[in-house]
Amino acid sequence: MTNASALRHSSFCIRHSPSGFTLVEIIIALTIVAVLAAATIPMLKGFNDERIAREPVAALVKLAREARFRAMTEKRPYQVALHATGFTASRYSNPYLTRAELLELIETSKNPPSEQPEIEKNDLENGGGLTKTTQLTLAPPPPKYDEHWTQNYEAPADMKLAMQFWFDTDTTYLEGDMIKLWVFQPSGVCQPLKVHVERDSATFDVEFAALTADIVKESVDLR
Repeated sequence: MTNASALRHSSFCIRHSPSGFTLVEIIIALTIVAVLAAATIPMLKGFNDERIAREPVAALVKLAREARFRAMTEKRPYQVALHATGFTASRYSNPYLTRAELLELIETSKNPPSEQPEIEKNDLENGGGLTKTTQLTLAPPPPKYDEHWTQNYEAPADMKLAMQFWFDTDTTYLEGDMIKLWVFQPSGVCQPLKVHVERDSATFDVEFAALTADIVKESVDLR
């Protein structure tokens, strides 16, 4: 057979080769898909379990950012109270906050007292029997802030919380009516904090920075 004949025969075979997948190729492809699915499903389940387990940590990060933002905006200290039943962010009141006072803060935020009407002042704008001697405008009133603002996170029933400030020698588990205050100064500075969160499905050890209250170190142990 000449080269030209062989080339024509090869072209003929290519044009008339069967199209589509063979049964063996389909079985191999399905086997690969099944193996990948078997490996992916537990991984996705693990991600979802970790997301659910770390909800207390995410809630603490959110409250810390909000308290820090308010402290810097309003130029007055705010706090996050850590206790056995969760976290509560509010204005800084006193370093010896009790459980009863904390519950009162939370209840007051839900039902804030009505604002008292402003007493008419004897100033230049209202007359008051005085003679206006200047055309200068009065200074604008200071901004009004929510004096009764709080945000509360109720911890899940299986959570155990422990924390440690930089000046503590040991980690302290928060039980009963014990309260620890994480205070944010008007400059945004706060105490560096280590938090240990135990749940049935995972354990988290988290460290927060002093300047930004961001997480700088975290370890997770999924059970």
